[in-house]
Amino acid sequence: MLKLLLGLVAVLMFTFNYNPPVSNAAGEFINGSYGGKTYKLYIPDNYNSSSHYPLYVMLHGCTQDAAQFATGTQLNKLAEEKGFLVLYPEQTTSANSNKCWNWFEPSHQSRGNGEPAVIAEMVNSIKGDYSIKQDQIYVAGLSAGAAMSVIMGATYPNIFSGVGVGAGLEYKAADNTIDAFTAMSNGGPNPVQQGRLAYQAMEEVAKKLPVIAIHGTSDYTVNSVNAEQVITQWSVTNYLAANGTEDGWIDDTPEHTESLQVPSGRSYTMSNYQGRDGQVWMKKVLVQGMGHAWSGGSAQGSYTDPQGPDASRLMVEFFNSFTKPEDPDASAPVTTASVKGGTYQSPVTVELQTNEPATTYYTLDGSKPTIQSKEYIKPLEISQNTTLKFFSQDPEGNNEIVKQEVYIINDEGGENSITILSSATEDGYVGKYAADGKSTQDIKVGDKGMYNTDTYRGILSFDTDRLVEKSIQSAKIRLYTKGSKGAIESIQVDIKSGVLGRSAGIEQSDYNAMPSKGNTIAFSPQTGNFVEFQIATEDLDLINKNGKTQLRLRAITKSGFAPNWIEFYGGEQTNISPQLIVVTGN
Repeated sequence: MLKLLLGLVAVLMFTFNYNPPVSNAAGEFINGSYGGKTYKLYIPDNYNSSSHYPLYVMLHGCTQDAAQFATGTQLNKLAEEKGFLVLYPEQTTSANSNKCWNWFEPSHQSRGNGEPAVIAEMVNSIKGDYSIKQDQIYVAGLSAGAAMSVIMGATYPNIFSGVGVGAGLEYKAADNTIDAFTAMSNGGPNPVQQGRLAYQAMEEVAKKLPVIAIHGTSDYTVNSVNAEQVITQWSVTNYLAANGTEDGWIDDTPEHTESLQVPSGRSYTMSNYQGRDGQVWMKKVLVQGMGHAWSGGSAQGSYTDPQGPDASRLMVEFFNSFTKPEDPDASAPVTTASVKGGTYQSPVTVELQTNEPATTYYTLDGSKPTIQSKEYIKPLEISQNTTLKFFSQDPEGNNEIVKQEVYIINDEGGENSITILSSATEDGYVGKYAADGKSTQDIKVGDKGMYNTDTYRGILSFDTDRLVEKSIQSAKIRLYTKGSKGAIESIQVDIKSGVLGRSAGIEQSDYNAMPSKGNTIAFSPQTGNFVEFQIATEDLDLINKNGKTQLRLRAITKSGFAPNWIEFYGGEQTNISPQLIVVTGN
C-alpha cells in the first residue's frame, strides 16, 4: 500500500507537465535491452569507432521513460555539440508500477545487487560495443533517478567518474517507503554517517568523485535540504576516499558562492567546494522559486523548468573541468563530396575534395573504411544505389571522422516510375504492450528477448493519393537497414488500404489493428545497406489512391533469452527514408 502511495505521488508530480517527446538531434537514437530492462542509446552524428568518447548515463524520474527524459534534458543536442554518447536505462513497470528506480529499498543500494548491478552491467555492455573513454563515464538523474545516481557513484566508483544529482537525495536516504516520504520532505539520516556508509560501499575501488547537485528552493516534493545533505555526504565520502581518514581534505563549507541570473528567467546561487588540491570537487546550484523539475529543460519533455539555468550544460561543463584539453595542433583534414547524397534519375560523378594535402580512403558497400580500403585517385562513377563512406588522413597521421553519402539512382521504370517517401511523423514502431514503447523514429521489428517473441511491429505510412489518375503496373518497398541484433528468420507484411488505427499516427492499437490483407508478403532481411520486397500483382489494388496506404512489419524469431530485432531508418532523413517505388502505365 505504501509503495502504491509513493507511486501515486510520482504520478501527481509528473501529470502537470507532460508533453509528447520529440527528437532534436541529428545522431542515432537506438533501442536495446539488458538484464530485463530496455534502454535508449544516443550516438552523435560524428561518432567514429577509431576515436574514444565520454559516456553519460541518465536515469529518469518516476513515470518517465528514456524518450521523455532525453527530450526534457536536451542532452542529445549537447552530445552533438560536445561529442559524447548518452545511455538512458529504463525502469520497468514490473519492478515499480510507476517506473521509479527503487532507491529506497536495501536490495537496490549495494554493489553487485539489484538495479545498481543491472545498470553497471548495461554500461559495461555499451563499453564493449562502442569506443568509450573509460575515465569519462558519468551518471546523473532526476528525483528517483538522481537518488539512484548517488547510489551508482557510491557502489561503482570504478565505472563512474562523476555524479549529477537533480532534485535527489543522499546515499541510503531511506530503506523503506515510510522513511522515503520522511527523507523527501525533511531530509534523510545524518549525512556524515551516510558519507561513511557510501565510502564503505566503494570497497577496495574507492576514489574521489566530482558531484554536482541542482535543486529548486520551492521543491515541495523533495525538499531542498536534500541538496545540502548530498553535498555533506559526498564531502565525507570524498575525504575518506582521498586519504582513508577523516582529515577534512574537503568539507561542506563552500570556498565561493556566486549569485547569478538566467536572462528573463530564474535567479540562482552556485557554490563551489574545493579540495586541498585546489580543484572544485563539488558544486551546489540552488534555483530560486523552482519546484521539483529538471532545471533549464525543454517544455516539450516532462517535468522540466525552462526558466532555470541549463542543468545539462552545467553538469557537462563541470565534469569537463576534470579532463585534459585536446591537443590543439592535432587538426584533421576535412573532406567533402562534390555531389551530395540523394535520389537521382541518372548516374552521377562524385569527386572527393580535401582542404589540405591528404590521402582519402573510401568504400562503396556501406562498410567502414580504413587505411587498407581503396585510395581515392579519380572521380567515382555512381550508377546504382550506393552508400559511399570516406575519410582522409594527413601526412602527420591525423584522421577525420568517417563521413557518409547515400545515393539512390532511381532509373527504374524511367519516366513512369514514381517514388513516394514514407511520412516521418507517421512511420515507426509500436510495442505489443504499452511498456514496450512506441516510436516515430526508427522502424523496429523483432523481440526484446527474455523468451518473448513478436515484441515490436514496424509501421510504414505512405501518402498515395498522388496516384489517383495512375494505372499501377508494379510496386515495391525499399528499406534502409540501420542496425540489428540476434537473428531474424523472416519478416511478414500486412497491408492496409487506409490507416491501421484511428488515425495515421503511431498508436498502441496499430499493433493488432485489422489490415486489409494480412501476411501478404514474406521476405528474409538480406545483408547490405537496404532490403526490398515486391508487392504482389493481385495486391496492387490495395494501394489507396484516395489517401494513405500503411504497411505493418512483423518479424519471425525464435524464443530465447537474447533479443532478436532489426531496425530500418524512418522518414526523417530523405536520402534513406523508406520508399514506395511505383511503376505506372500512364
